[in-house]
Amino acid sequence: MTDQTPRTLHTSNAWDRQLNRIGGHLLQSWRWGEFQQRHGWTARRIQISDSAGTAMAQVLYRFHGPLSVAYIPRGPAIFGDPEVMWPMLLERVDALARSNRTIMTLIEPNDTSAMTGTLADLGAVRRADRGQSGPRVRIPLVDDETILERMRQETRHNLDLAQRRGVKIERHPAGQLAIEALYRLMEETARRNGFGLQPLAYYEDFLQLFGDDAVLLFAKADDGALAAALVTARFGNEAISMFGGSSAQDDGHRAAVPLQFEAMRWAREMGCGTYDLRGILNREPEHGCTEDGRWLSWFKSGFGGEIVTYPVTIERRHVPVLPWLARTLNRSER
Repeated sequence: MTDQTPRTLHTSNAWDRQLNRIGGHLLQSWRWGEFQQRHGWTARRIQISDSAGTAMAQVLYRFHGPLSVAYIPRGPAIFGDPEVMWPMLLERVDALARSNRTIMTLIEPNDTSAMTGTLADLGAVRRADRGQSGPRVRIPLVDDETILERMRQETRHNLDLAQRRGVKIERHPAGQLAIEALYRLMEETARRNGFGLQPLAYYEDFLQLFGDDAVLLFAKADDGALAAALVTARFGNEAISMFGGSSAQDDGHRAAVPLQFEAMRWAREMGCGTYDLRGILNREPEHGCTEDGRWLSWFKSGFGGEIVTYPVTIERRHVPVLPWLARTLNRSER
């Protein structure tokens, strides 16, 4: 049984190899933890090996004075008998909570295989808001022809239209000027749609840490103007659309469709079997709506992938009399 393992290259590689073997998510990878540690979190790692199986959890802590709140994104990863491994893992989560004066641990399971029993059995309650646990669109990375056949007709049309209008997709080295260009597009998109954005250093650090396991893609109009950009990363068998942005002219060129299509090709070349377009709304998107979230859901579902729903997000409360404080602290970091 191991937790808080020493930070060496050998250990980081060993963690990711084992996590990959048992089907863990990118947000449980060592590099994701190192990335988050550059931006205000502290990573602790739990690994349990037993005759009943293996359990792994990367727990991220945000400290507020003497107290902390904890977060297990897209985890834990459990292989074997969850009836045995889950309680063992929770013992280690609770031990870390005591040593870090943790009010609450927020757990976002990646699938139901790690869950066993009721929430009451787990000493947890359902999270009032879903966090990152909305449905996602997952695309099987088969050959191009099959991917195209599975697309909605309008999506195929937009791909063809973008190509006819001269939109070019480039896989671009993640140098400083390129990242700044990406960030300008993200700023424009954030202003247009009214959502927040991390500082430039956040995206610089992500691309630096993930290296060849991430790709920066640019979509350029026929006049060379930058229309859209996308960053995709991979871990194990899965690639994930991480973040991106577009110019106001993107609507005319439909640049986002060929951009995502090229990201799928890159992921397949890297040996991935699935591509995660990430979250959509909980209800079926309607065509032609102007609400940003509904349009984005319509766009993503047009690629014809499987709509997958995460298990509920849960709170394990270590100081039951202070759940309101934990939620307040957690919201302040969003």
